[in-house]
Amino acid sequence: MIKGIYTAGSGMMLQMARQDVVANNLANVNTTGFKKSSAVARAFPAMLMSRLGELDTSSEPPKPQKPVIIGYLGTGACVDGIITDNSLGNLKQTYLATDLALGTVDTYLVVETPNDIAYTRGGSLKINGDGLLTTNQGYPVLDDNYDYIYLEGEFAVDEMGYITDNGEEIARLMVVRFDNQEELEKLGGSLLITDQEPELVDVPEILSGYLEESNVVAVQEMVTLINVVRSYEALQKVIQSEDEALQTVLDEVGRI
Repeated sequence: MIKGIYTAGSGMMLQMARQDVVANNLANVNTTGFKKSSAVARAFPAMLMSRLGELDTSSEPPKPQKPVIIGYLGTGACVDGIITDNSLGNLKQTYLATDLALGTVDTYLVVETPNDIAYTRGGSLKINGDGLLTTNQGYPVLDDNYDYIYLEGEFAVDEMGYITDNGEEIARLMVVRFDNQEELEKLGGSLLITDQEPELVDVPEILSGYLEESNVVAVQEMVTLINVVRSYEALQKVIQSEDEALQTVLDEVGRI
């Protein structure tokens, strides 16, 4: 009974972790360039159950029998990891020069945050009062020399990432990729960090006047959330039943 409580408890903790992931996906359903995540579960090692103490009553005197194998019993589950779905989101045409979408799924813009260099697929850019090209959160977007990009007039960005300002080429956006996308760590607001060395992309396939929407499908996430809540409630009932059975055993033993 104690093992049953621990097994159900581990399942409840797993469902809580899944709920956190789903909630984060739903919170970013409208975040440009956001990639949804999923929690991957793994089972604890199963335990072999055997029935002991059986007697062969056909002989005189009765002889002990060999243990009878009942089968394997699961001992719980836990989160094995959080994986990210890097599939391309829908491309929405906005006709704004400051809106950029990356045509390939494994490429990122480079931005500078107060703490370190970060990477993003969120192409909803802005021009601040000083003419500096920034992300929607105000972080400077960097060119292929890790310099800031200042704009003065009408500008355009071609598919290779070259920026022209009043007809003059002034910079090229730095677009990079990584050997292992699974090592990218989410910071929030579609920003990512990693210790990997970035590789400059020669043909970034930038789409000017477009935005890549989040690849989160709200209906699917709501269905997943409902399943998580139901599983959590079922495990709660298991713990309540185990607790009641344990209390009954203690009461009966206490009378002896």
